[in-house]
Amino acid sequence: MKDRSELFAQGLEAYRGGQHYEAHEYWEELWHEEQDEDRSRFLQALIQVASAVHKATNDVAPRGAMVLLERAAQRLDGLPERFMGVDVRELERGIARYRDAVARELAKGGHCRLKEPAPPLLMEGESTGWLQAPPAPAVPGAARRAWFERGLDAYARGEYFEAHELWEELWRDEPPEGDKIFLQGLIQVAAAMHKIIAHRQPRPAARLLGRALVKLRDAPPLHWGIDVAGLVRQAEATRAVLITLADADSFELELVPRIARVGPSPSGDA
Repeated sequence: MKDRSELFAQGLEAYRGGQHYEAHEYWEELWHEEQDEDRSRFLQALIQVASAVHKATNDVAPRGAMVLLERAAQRLDGLPERFMGVDVRELERGIARYRDAVARELAKGGHCRLKEPAPPLLMEGESTGWLQAPPAPAVPGAARRAWFERGLDAYARGEYFEAHELWEELWRDEPPEGDKIFLQGLIQVAAAMHKIIAHRQPRPAARLLGRALVKLRDAPPLHWGIDVAGLVRQAEATRAVLITLADADSFELELVPRIARVGPSPSGDA
């Protein structure tokens, strides 16, 4: 695993560069293994702020951005004015301003492609002292099967970001000797579709599909009730199309890899 302070700095750089989805990814990797209660809720607040900004700037379920900002503010409440090098009070003020801006934008017609500056992350010290310990399970064992199915339903509806989020919570708790790599492949397919459908970015989407294929090709042809062999064939075809679209000004993507239940669900948790 990368140095934890390096991961935090990479997330900070991505956030300040307007790559809020990527910042969310860096900080989630830290949060997955954080045991300290204050650091855990601080990281979760940053993740929720980054996700909210992503939603509000790209019109991706923007009403969900309001909920995420409220939850982030709640998690920051009670932390010191400076925590892990971040000016927490200025971040709280920025969250409040940003939430008001989202509300105003939504009031105009329910859509949101906000140009307002993101809540600021001002550093006033070193971000050191990260712990590396396993967190509590993100999804209770008895709920894992239903969680996986919710991800399938979201993907089928074209809600690729939501599918990514649901499966990532399963991946977080999956042991290395289990199906962690398989789940990561599904997550990357969903993330690739989000990139191309929501952001019209064929080049990054093709890269994500390439990474997903490396993982999914090693899975059994039928796994967790999913036609993995069919998914691989469709993902390969979609990636080939995306590569040809890399420099196109406008395009339509007709082939979306199918991830759907075709067999019985596994007898285990998922």
